[in-house]
Amino acid sequence: MWIQSAVEWFKDPANSLAFAQLVAVFVTALATIALWRVTKVLAVETKTLAAMTSRPFVVSSFESSGADPTAINLTLRNTGNATAFDVRFCITPAPPKANGQPADNPEHSTFEISLLPSGQVLPLQGVMGRYVSDASFDVRVSWAALPNGKDREELSYKTAPKDGFHGGFNTKNVHHVAGELEKLRKQLPKQ
Repeated sequence: MWIQSAVEWFKDPANSLAFAQLVAVFVTALATIALWRVTKVLAVETKTLAAMTSRPFVVSSFESSGADPTAINLTLRNTGNATAFDVRFCITPAPPKANGQPADNPEHSTFEISLLPSGQVLPLQGVMGRYVSDASFDVRVSWAALPNGKDREELSYKTAPKDGFHGGFNTKNVHHVAGELEKLRKQLPKQ
């Protein structure tokens, strides 16, 4: 009997319209709640991503040197997007001096840098590749995001000079540039 009265109720166009509006309100409310939740999650992720990308991140590696085809530089690099302050760096064992003599303290070498701007590379020590070609080093580097900051980030890992050594000069000499210009001049059509 209630079904028949419901059918009668829906036959009135004003009642059908009211029911359709009620259903639309509930669907809109559910969509609004879902949209609010997704927006909240995206806002939290965006805030986290912004915090992560606006921090310094300091690493050290051995890189080929432009000074000599067999030389390697121990470098410190800030790959983050902010300046690193109070950088402390320790490498164990200490790499030998550039002339091959053992370091003053062969157990480890430490360096302290007051600040390292974003994208900056700081060569710390040169060494000839033949003295460290098969060596492996433990690296520990720490830094703060603010001067005299109490919160410090630290990174520890193993590295080997062979990972960054490419051998040979990494810059072109004047005679190489002149040769390249001569090739280009020959390739250009004569006018």
